Amino acid sequence: MWKWIRIPKGIALVAFLLPWMTISCSEQKIAEATGFGLAFGNVTTMGRAASAGDGAAMNLWLVLALLAIAGGLFLLFTRGREAAKLVLGTSVAALVLIFLGTWRYSKDAIMAEAARNGGGDMDRAAMAMIQVNWEIGYWLALFALIAAAAMAWIVMSGKEVEAEAKMRSLATDAADAAKSAAAKASEAIEAATDKKDGDKKDGDGPGGEPPKA
Repeated sequence: MWKWIRIPKGIALVAFLLPWMTISCSEQKIAEATGFGLAFGNVTTMGRAASAGDGAAMNLWLVLALLAIAGGLFLLFTRGREAAKLVLGTSVAALVLIFLGTWRYSKDAIMAEAARNGGGDMDRAAMAMIQVNWEIGYWLALFALIAAAAMAWIVMSGKEVEAEAKMRSLATDAADAAKSAAAKASEAIEAATDKKDGDKKDGDGPGGEPPKA
């Protein structure tokens, strides 16, 4: 299981390349960004890409989350099972950093920022129409990190063999259930085909000749 932790860790890193967030107003998209875009200030607004050089702010929390994920992958490729606690720590740290980094893009945070900047009633009314949607990359990163943390905890607790045995048992049961369902479906299809052929021979099915008087 130790080597398999690389898969969710790698997925969490790749997830930063996928769409993370879209902001819309009155069902019209006004901004979107990937995980890397949010981390390094590359956000597309109204079809125009804005970077940190244009005044878009880098997100230090998300940059640190990326470093934590990369650090965990480095440990998985260079260290043995004794580093399970560190790998668990990098996964949990990345999760916390992602939550901290994305809080600033929540609707409540946006409304609070508008209030601090002295926005009038019209501005607050416009802000109330804004919708922040978290996309596939964000959720994929979270679930992958949770999976990596759970797997690292299993290795650290010494329950790796037991967990792998249970997983193999579940996989075997699932395969047997799938085979049984496929066999039943095949039998049902054959029975339906036989019945159809029998009806045709008796002249009752479509295309059959009516019985003679």
